[in-house]
Amino acid sequence: MKCLVKRTFILIFSTIITVGSFFPTYAGGSIADLQQKQKAIENQIKEYRKQSAALKAEKNNVQAQINVLDNELNALNLELEGQQLRKQELTMQISEQEQQINNLNSEIEKNNKVLEERLRTMYKQGTSGYIEVILNSENLMEAITRADMVQMIVESDIELLKKIDQQKKQIEEIQASLKDQRAELSAIINNLQLKQNEVELASSQKEGYMASIEQNLETIKKYEAAMTAQSAQIEKDILALQRTDVKYVGGAMAWPVPSSQRITSFFGPRDEPIAGAGTNHGAIDVGASSGASIVSANDGIVMFAGWHYSYGNYVIVDHGGGISTLYAHCSSVLVGKGQSVTRGQKIALVGSTGYSTGPHLHFEVRKNGVRVNPLPYVK
Repeated sequence: MKCLVKRTFILIFSTIITVGSFFPTYAGGSIADLQQKQKAIENQIKEYRKQSAALKAEKNNVQAQINVLDNELNALNLELEGQQLRKQELTMQISEQEQQINNLNSEIEKNNKVLEERLRTMYKQGTSGYIEVILNSENLMEAITRADMVQMIVESDIELLKKIDQQKKQIEEIQASLKDQRAELSAIINNLQLKQNEVELASSQKEGYMASIEQNLETIKKYEAAMTAQSAQIEKDILALQRTDVKYVGGAMAWPVPSSQRITSFFGPRDEPIAGAGTNHGAIDVGASSGASIVSANDGIVMFAGWHYSYGNYVIVDHGGGISTLYAHCSSVLVGKGQSVTRGQKIALVGSTGYSTGPHLHFEVRKNGVRVNPLPYVK
């Protein structure tokens, strides 16, 4: 548990240091300056995603441990309930055995009174009392009968003494057994309660740790959203600095994926396929095989060719007059920044890089940096 808490402290501390030490701002500049700043922001977003992935893995690990502890706690609760039932049964047995002890004590008391009475009589009369009883017999038969009776009385007294002794031993055995059972059950219940307390404490600590992970994930998510918005703004500023002094080359744009006319997602509102939330899709997605050719929609100059954390490999072509096109999620890029391209020229290959659910081309048309519906521009 200490190791887990230590790890989350390091992750949280790392995030705080990162956020506090690097949250870049920008104030215009050349396209190169803005691209450099955007690259720095994208690197920071990658770091956030790396930390987020580590925290999510740790969260899953802790959740698995919490589930194990919950199962253990449930098993302990069931065992404790069973022992409590056993305790109730033992309490009933103890009650019955105590009643048995009371009955035995009553019998012993009664037998003791009988013996006391006889001993008192014998003390008063002496041993000659039994002899007189025999001698006062009228005939031999009566004397023999009386002698047998005296012998029976003596034997009865001896048996009574033996019985009293057995009853006392029985009471001692029952009391010893009760003592052992009480001690054993008390130890079992105490051990179960101690273990239950330990498991509850461990579970509580892990739940607290889980809360700290979730809080840190939420913090990272907020910073990532802010950085993403800043990256988008820089990208917009980059596009706004394109060649507005040069007229648009004119004409309808060529379809960017000659081998496929299949549009899998249109421009406008849609459910985000990865996050599942509602978004505004600023492009059209053209479904195509991985490696299929992507062509420039019109004549122009490559403004950017490289990597973006969300777009993956992508290309931006400036067509003049504030009009530009963007080609994203490419498996590879075939042109470089500053290169002149012509309408229909192969500039990249279809792929699924960046935030993508499968091979396709994410195709944007931007006017003065603002995304517009591409369909009116293409054949």
